[in-house]
Amino acid sequence: MQEIIASFAQKHRMTMTEVMTEIERTFSSMLSKWYGLDVMVHFRDDLQLEAVVYNEIGGVVRQQLIDFTKMRGLNTLKKHLEDGLGKAALIKQTTRYKYYEKELRWGEIAARDSENNFHVETEIIPGEKILAVCPLNRIGLHERNTRNFSIGMKRAFHLRRIESIMLNGTPRLKIVVDRVSKTLVETLLEDHLGPIAEKLTIRCTKRYVGHKSFVLSSKKLPKSAILAVTRELGEKMEVRFLKNT
Repeated sequence: MQEIIASFAQKHRMTMTEVMTEIERTFSSMLSKWYGLDVMVHFRDDLQLEAVVYNEIGGVVRQQLIDFTKMRGLNTLKKHLEDGLGKAALIKQTTRYKYYEKELRWGEIAARDSENNFHVETEIIPGEKILAVCPLNRIGLHERNTRNFSIGMKRAFHLRRIESIMLNGTPRLKIVVDRVSKTLVETLLEDHLGPIAEKLTIRCTKRYVGHKSFVLSSKKLPKSAILAVTRELGEKMEVRFLKNT
């Protein structure tokens, strides 16, 4: 049983404790439905499964062990377990990635789909490559069909939304990025400023995508950082320095 748990843990990138918890939850739920009674499934100290049926008769709760070796429907249980582990793994992955929502990430244009949306390969968590989608309407008109957005080009994106979805009955992680948010202007400036950005307050008050962004800063910004952002976004920038920003 320990080898089975370990294989599930490796397959779904979960800990053995998480796998055991999901096995207990899934089996308890399914057996309770089948028997029409409360069934509690748990792992013994020797890591063998034990299932107990609780049946109240005349005010007295009686317990009965289920013999897994004689039980039918094991394949159905295994299927529900795989589904449950897949969903649990997705929830865990979504929670990890959700932490980085609204941040800046650089990504490589990998493909365009039938609706002309862009698919971007990026690393939200260092060392973990993943595909994100940038909807066509989340890219400025001035960029959509330019060389800067051809396959293989690397561009900056705003992590707009990270969520778990069901795709054809299969749980999937969906990551949506964009190029049109005001936040992208702010995070790009911070990216080019480096450690200096921690001592500044930067706020993009208005953005006319492809034309001009308006930024307020608590300190004067280096011209090099401003130029780098305007080149990346393909639009001008007006920066106002306000001490109390």
